[in-house]
Amino acid sequence: MKSISSKISKTRLLFIILSILCMTVIFFFSSENSDESSQTSGNIVKLILRHIVPDFTELSAARQKELIHNAQFIVRKLAHFTIYTTLGLLLSMSMGRRKFLSRKTLLALTAGAVYAVSDEIHQSLIPGRSCELRDVIIDTGGVLTGIIISMVLFFIVKKITDRKKKRAQRIH
Repeated sequence: MKSISSKISKTRLLFIILSILCMTVIFFFSSENSDESSQTSGNIVKLILRHIVPDFTELSAARQKELIHNAQFIVRKLAHFTIYTTLGLLLSMSMGRRKFLSRKTLLALTAGAVYAVSDEIHQSLIPGRSCELRDVIIDTGGVLTGIIISMVLFFIVKKITDRKKKRAQRIH
């Protein structure tokens, strides 16, 4: 019987490990209670607003708070999308090269979507957090985007490899 490492290339194994690490990061962010989570995103929003809103630091405290509150929603949803895009890319890369419409692609998408659902259920158990269908949809969209990015990367690598093979054949 073959060992797992002999069935899975070292590169694919690396992407499996990175997928698990990404899921772990998501889990820890989801473990923050509402105050901690708001503070994390609030600090990021303040940093962004200081760079894009002229004289942000000179605005009244009430106006700063209003801008932070309005931007926080967008930043939080972009964070969901971005981390799940990363997860989708890693899950897809762990499946190896393949056609876009394949069982392995469906498996990567399903794994990412199931993790998004489990993450929302996990959040519902954290004080002040909730389970949101909207976030599952955003997260799954991120997973799909990551899969598409990986497929584009596979396509580019294949084209480069094919060109090198053609050049090598012409030389010989």
